[in-house]
Amino acid sequence: MGKNQREEVNAMKKYEIMYIINPTVLEEGRDELINQINSLLTANGATIAKTEKWGERKLAYPIDKKKSGFYVLTTFEMDGTKLAEVEAKINIMEAVMRHIVVRLD
Repeated sequence: MGKNQREEVNAMKKYEIMYIINPTVLEEGRDELINQINSLLTANGATIAKTEKWGERKLAYPIDKKKSGFYVLTTFEMDGTKLAEVEAKINIMEAVMRHIVVRLD
């Protein structure tokens, strides 16, 4: 593998993470959780482009007997090798009901 190919493999790639926060979490707790996730991303080398709070929305199906959740979308750039570690930490956050990370082209 040549030098240019290695640089391309380790290049920063654009991602989006969408996560749903439990609706029982108060506004201050939501803001704290959003900041915690953004800090987790930046601590792992991510550059955050924007974070959008979509607000509370009805879920397509109940999750943990909840019919709604607070949606947040964050766009960031990151080296993909550290993504699994970030996702593992988000998985154990009790206030996050679901999350998905998508690589943007």
